[in-house]
Amino acid sequence: RRKESFDALWKLFKSKEALMYQRSRSKWLNEGDANTKFFHNSVKSRSKSNLITALHIGDEWLDTPDLIKGAVSSYFENHVSSTPRVRPKLEGVGFPILSKAENLGLILPFTIEEIEEVVKSSDGNKRPMPDGFNYAFLKKFWEMLKGKFSELFI
Repeated sequence: RRKESFDALWKLFKSKEALMYQRSRSKWLNEGDANTKFFHNSVKSRSKSNLITALHIGDEWLDTPDLIKGAVSSYFENHVSSTPRVRPKLEGVGFPILSKAENLGLILPFTIEEIEEVVKSSDGNKRPMPDGFNYAFLKKFWEMLKGKFSELFI
């Protein structure tokens, strides 16, 4: 009984989180590139977090743009021109070795069943793909998209 209540509560939390995510995303889509207060506040917030006003090096604080620029340039020039470190070798460390059969199993093409299992077991609101669609979209339209995935990966 307690587990059922906990599961129900967890589902409510997840659905509330999904709703908040969708609201924030739709607000950005509606107002993100428009010349709105929301857009300008987003830009200001981002530029504030990216701004370097001072840099502490050793016992000294550098607080003018020229000094900061010089210190950063100097650091990277030294870093790039320095001699590379000797990398440790892993000789004598026993790593497991794959058999030929195991190796062949790794290079087999995907099956549509494996792809479908991954899509259906994924959380729908996880990070969107490069095209902006997330797993919830794939789950909803899987039957229609299955053929395209088959062409793409198999």
